[in-house]
Amino acid sequence: MRALLPFVLVLAACQPNATLTSGQTYRDPTAIIASKADFDLTAFAGDWHEVARFPGSAGCAGAQVRFTMSGTAALRQTVRCSYGSSSEGTVQVAPLGRLIIADASGSAPVWVLWADTGYRTAILVSPDGTGGQILNRTPALPVDRLRAALEVLDFNGFDSGALVFP
Repeated sequence: MRALLPFVLVLAACQPNATLTSGQTYRDPTAIIASKADFDLTAFAGDWHEVARFPGSAGCAGAQVRFTMSGTAALRQTVRCSYGSSSEGTVQVAPLGRLIIADASGSAPVWVLWADTGYRTAILVSPDGTGGQILNRTPALPVDRLRAALEVLDFNGFDSGALVFP
């Protein structure tokens, strides 16, 4: 029996390490998720206000976000926090509303989950469920579009009840 102990320890050391996530996940990983297939980069560009977010999402709560065109498949992102801080980054746009946002802290995939037909309200999420936000063109989000956004989040496996409204 003692002769088996070193063998068992060697086998245990060969097991892959568990991957640790940096934060809470607000999405059921078994649910199907889809980004906005008809994403319109030009309609999306402009000024936005963060009206809701999942706790621990990157950036600051209640931020003002500006996306400006930078070529045919890219945007510049400027984020202004309510307490005066700001940051800038680049946004590479892939088909189907799938973005890669890069700033001084690194880069991450962000999907446009939904935008209403007039691009007045949009949902941006981390596809792994660790973050996301609802953006609106004005600081006040009308109830009908809030309901629609919550339904889209729920449909895609997100826990809309975990949203924080700054």
